[in-house]
Amino acid sequence: MGFYKLLFVEGKKLIFQRDIYIALFICTVLFWLAINSNPEPSSPFQFWKSLASVMPWIGYWFVSVLIVVGVARCLPFEREQGMEELIHTYKKGRLHLLVVKQVTLLIYCALVVFYFYLLAIAAYAMQYDTGGLFAQVRMAESPYVSVNPSWTFAQLLLYEYGYLVLAAYIFALSILFLSFIIKRSVFIIMIAGGSFAAGEIFYFFLLRYIGTMEISKYPYFINRYGFNGMLGFNYLDSLTADYISAIQVYGLFAVIIVLLFLLNLAAKRWMRHVALGD
Repeated sequence: MGFYKLLFVEGKKLIFQRDIYIALFICTVLFWLAINSNPEPSSPFQFWKSLASVMPWIGYWFVSVLIVVGVARCLPFEREQGMEELIHTYKKGRLHLLVVKQVTLLIYCALVVFYFYLLAIAAYAMQYDTGGLFAQVRMAESPYVSVNPSWTFAQLLLYEYGYLVLAAYIFALSILFLSFIIKRSVFIIMIAGGSFAAGEIFYFFLLRYIGTMEISKYPYFINRYGFNGMLGFNYLDSLTADYISAIQVYGLFAVIIVLLFLLNLAAKRWMRHVALGD
């Protein structure tokens, strides 16, 4: 079976998961209600300011939910469906299959992020004027993202989209690695989702009570530079807002992705050796 055909098969296995559509429905309703619950007064470029702010504000929560639900069964699927013995017969090897799975996850992350941007576009288009795509960001700067103010809104949103896709993919590859250690998808969801939720609870609730304590700086650092901070665009606040820093963030994410990609392949090879006893 060729690479693209196998990619299509893995994609079908992923998108036919019933759990994804349950999570998608719930996340869609909650996301729509959130962005329509307290609209800002209409002003010039408010559409683009709102669109640039929605994912760092709340949209990454729902992206994370769908990443956790979708990736958690990516490896356990064959075991839970009784297909593991069939996979052993794949002539190109299971490592090749894992490469395809990881590429499939990148496409999945890109589609999930794109979907929520489309929802936000639809919601805000009903509230604000959509003119000004090529106006400079300084005309209505987002309070959540620090970038070069001379960028246009088109540049900002393209950069935001790429940033969140890469951040979501790093999260997905990390959950995939967790799948080598934990065999049941329900436990993977509980651990990955619970860890992310705990980080958000700490940041939005507990930090206000322990923020003045010396011990708070350690969990704050972990939250800010862990998955929560990465998906919440906090990495952009740590760098100078210019074109060079934007490239640096992408470069950092690319390095992390390559390392996680190779780590998953190494983990798969190691598990194969353990299973065969050699």
